[in-house]
Amino acid sequence: MTAAATIIVTGGASGIGLAVVGRILDADPSTTVLALDLADCPDRRAHSLHCDLADLDAIAALELPAHVDGLANVAAVPGTAPAAKVLAVNAVGLHALTFRVLERMRAGAAIVNVASVAAHRNTAPADQVARLAMARTDADRAQWLADNPIGGPAAYDTSKRALLEWTVALSAALQPRDIRVVSVSPGPTETPILVDFTASMGAEAMARSAATVGRHGRAAESAAAVAFLLSKDASWINGVDIPVEGGLLAARAAADSPITLEGLSS
Repeated sequence: MTAAATIIVTGGASGIGLAVVGRILDADPSTTVLALDLADCPDRRAHSLHCDLADLDAIAALELPAHVDGLANVAAVPGTAPAAKVLAVNAVGLHALTFRVLERMRAGAAIVNVASVAAHRNTAPADQVARLAMARTDADRAQWLADNPIGGPAAYDTSKRALLEWTVALSAALQPRDIRVVSVSPGPTETPILVDFTASMGAEAMARSAATVGRHGRAAESAAAVAFLLSKDASWINGVDIPVEGGLLAARAAADSPITLEGLSS
């Protein structure tokens, strides 16, 4: 008899994280889901695990289960927060938690990192993106910001670009252990922090995105991708990013393409 899986979902109290929790438990109620967040998870089937991902001491002190089969890194701070806070959670804290969980992962486990299409807005040079992807301490973060003085919105974009690069590197490093690492990049999504993204990215830019594909995404749509990628059904998907944005990037690319396919949209 196969033992029930144990999965940790960060940001599990709201938005995409909460939707991931529900999706996993709806599919298999025997799964043990630990919803890591500052607040309790509204889905009472999950086990709430309180932690501030900006606090490395709190991450180090977390009581984790003996084994973990999946980790969904969903929690993130939007660009309305100070750059130091954004990078503390979206980069350094994410790295620290992942490395702690990896100590409890066995062959067949999976990690899904929730990045963002905002990664394409990053303007930091490649060497600085790589440097952020390797940040492990608060001192690393502080020095990176001293060398790259940016505000919250740019810090968000760069943190997500770094997460994409980190996903690829981590996937390659863990391949011998048969642990998969993939990322999901949602577009604008109807969650409680959509208002923050509107403030940091601009109402006009958000409206253009919605107009291009007809609407914003829904948390359940990104959650479906995350839950699938955590599952055994995705066992041969590794080291890649899956955009979940209704074709937004394709529509933008097609606008600059010489290829025309007239009459298909009517």
